[in-house]
Amino acid sequence: MKIKVIGKAHREEERNPYNFNQVHYTGPARGVEGLSAQTLSLDPQTYPYDSITLGIDYDAEFDNRGYLVDFRPVSK
Repeated sequence: MKIKVIGKAHREEERNPYNFNQVHYTGPARGVEGLSAQTLSLDPQTYPYDSITLGIDYDAEFDNRGYLVDFRPVSK
């Protein structure tokens, strides 16, 4: 699925250990007319925060259970 990243955030907390990056994008969703705002969580070891660029297109590939398999910039 091709998405355009319109926002990003890093979430980390030590009390309840979690550490992940989020990308925000718009895309189609069931029951929504037009596009909906969506969030995708990424492993910061695999997809470092600084490597995610706002405003460009990415290929987000999911497996049959909906888990992210690959996330990379679209090559032109």
